[in-house]
Amino acid sequence: MSTAGRNTVSGRTYRRTRPRGFAPWSPRPEKLLLVEQIRQVLDEYRAYLPLTARQVFYRLVGRFEYPKKEQAYDRLQETLNRARRARLIPMGDIRDDRAEVLGLPAGYRDPEDWWDTVKASARSYARPLDQGQPRVVEVWVEAQGMMPMISRVTEPLGVAVYGSGGFESVCAKHAAALRIAHREVPTTVLRIGDRDPSGLSILDAAAEDVAQFIEEMGGTLPTVKQLAVTEQQITEYGLATAPQKRTDRRGDHMSATVQVEALGPDQLVALVRAGVEELVDLEMLERVKAASERERPDLVERVERLL
Repeated sequence: MSTAGRNTVSGRTYRRTRPRGFAPWSPRPEKLLLVEQIRQVLDEYRAYLPLTARQVFYRLVGRFEYPKKEQAYDRLQETLNRARRARLIPMGDIRDDRAEVLGLPAGYRDPEDWWDTVKASARSYARPLDQGQPRVVEVWVEAQGMMPMISRVTEPLGVAVYGSGGFESVCAKHAAALRIAHREVPTTVLRIGDRDPSGLSILDAAAEDVAQFIEEMGGTLPTVKQLAVTEQQITEYGLATAPQKRTDRRGDHMSATVQVEALGPDQLVALVRAGVEELVDLEMLERVKAASERERPDLVERVERLL
């Protein structure tokens, strides 16, 4: 429903506004066709939902010859916006980058609520999955919208995913250095991001900055590896490339640039799984999981006796 002419928070009045909330939409035939193509992409990759808008964009380019231009991407974003408001596409199928929620109040309704939490904690008891591992593996993802998809692969393997898109912040890089420097085992970082001057310069600057902090803290420097996108993957998967922007003069000139969303979700997930499994001691991981299974029933029984 439009808010035009209605009271607003600021007190201002607008003659026209964009749609608010769920809103009916009667798209033209060409827009309706695009919505149907989007649905087909979402159905094809249902196991990897939610997808980011740019992932949908590259799937449309590869499957339906959708124009690979920034104006076309803008049109796609507007179509996704209207189609979700019109309930033509489920809201949860598309991943938008969101701000984290901080400062939520904590507490319990009453003592019985607290005991319920204790019982639930006992039933979900598990040792940390990286226990006994010869190294800690981190995955740094430039596109934060991809983090849920990637974490579904890495979490069962005891590996955390971090959004590296915010590494322009000195606080974020210092926090990364703190956790790495104080570990008793070395750290390997697997980075996922665009292969272009911007993405690679972010990686280089972040790695150098984090390394400087770690050295001053007396910690062991991490090993950093570009997991995707690599030169080999461009050829192997036939990824769509674009010339380097004339205005981007960071580092050596690149004849072809590639965004990580050019990789299909299935391709990206397979690369992540293979990259992580190569570094994780899978036998130790299974021993830790087995120990958790043995120890959990005893904890549940103890809590039941207390009650």
